[in-house]
Amino acid sequence: MISEELKQRLKDNGQFPYGKRDRAYQSIDGNPGIRDMEHRYEIINFPKSFDGETVIDFGCSAGAICLEAKKRGAKRAVGLDYKDETIQVAKSLAKEMNLDVEFYTFNIDDGLDKLKSLIGEDKFDHVFALSIWAHCDENKLADMINFYTDKLCWFEGHNTITYGDTKSKMDVELERLLDLPYHEYIGETNDRSTRQNYKLSRSLRIEIGEKNEYVYFSGDIYNTVIEANHNYENKELGGAHLIGNNSYQKGNYNYNGKYSCYISNSESEFGYKILSFDPSVTNLKDKYNHVKNIFDIQSKLSLAGFAPKPLEIVTCHDSQTFYYAIKMQNIKGQFVQPSEDWKESLVSFCDENGISRDGWSIKKDCVPKNCIEMNETIYIVDIDYKWVYKNA
Repeated sequence: MISEELKQRLKDNGQFPYGKRDRAYQSIDGNPGIRDMEHRYEIINFPKSFDGETVIDFGCSAGAICLEAKKRGAKRAVGLDYKDETIQVAKSLAKEMNLDVEFYTFNIDDGLDKLKSLIGEDKFDHVFALSIWAHCDENKLADMINFYTDKLCWFEGHNTITYGDTKSKMDVELERLLDLPYHEYIGETNDRSTRQNYKLSRSLRIEIGEKNEYVYFSGDIYNTVIEANHNYENKELGGAHLIGNNSYQKGNYNYNGKYSCYISNSESEFGYKILSFDPSVTNLKDKYNHVKNIFDIQSKLSLAGFAPKPLEIVTCHDSQTFYYAIKMQNIKGQFVQPSEDWKESLVSFCDENGISRDGWSIKKDCVPKNCIEMNETIYIVDIDYKWVYKNA
């Protein structure tokens, strides 16, 4: 709980505009505010976990976003505001809550170079710019967002009536200002007037299990998937129309299956298989066990030359749920219909090693859309949660 002395400082110096109101601007740790942070978290679908991720908040006020992100596991959290009295309150809150958050007095109008000298040049997984752009030089703010956003920018406009920040206006302005090609409109916050909210990223909008969603990655994954936006159409059951086609067109490969989606490009030695899950599996631990089972099956098949080599398990998420993905060897070749001998050899190996498939036989999975030939070796690439490993 916040001490009474700090509550008074928060009320006196945590306001925006900085008048004599009866509450701080942000609600923090049960202390009321003009902006109801719980309402904002709900509307924007504030992540339940920031485990190991980095966060920066432009115009942080008394630091609610950074403090909450740190509580939820953020590795680094940085808050910036131009009023020093408010930043001092934010620092006191972090100290009283025993949270390691970096708060800096900084004016966005001073520009990107000055900010680099203050906080360094490391990118951030999450960049927050909530109801700030009318209070600073919008182009300088855009420069900072474009430079520091690695994964995702959370953007809130201003009062629709007073500032005219309608959705149609913001759609145009965000496109003009920000070098983040994927825009997802979230909805309206209305705790203090109506305001439009967006998530912007360099991630892909892809289809998994018949859902068309943005999926957010971080790190070296961007280099692989940012241009992987070509979709093959399922014109024929099993993909017979793909036989003889190169697995890459225009340098990209993005195969959408019912239970998994594979994305990569022709320049990369690896790609990512994003896995959807049995709908009855709703918690991360069970999802991880599912993907570990798939990883183990694929490892076994890879050692025998039947499947791409899996490299590691990584996480990603869309606006509704977390996924796991398998970083794996990138198979660059042609879609083929395997021979009966090859299918029998695969089935025999699976029988000997306790590998099976729910719903139908492994042999029925050996269709062109699932099989790619590279360097005279055929690989089955679409191994999903329907595959079962008895030793798991």
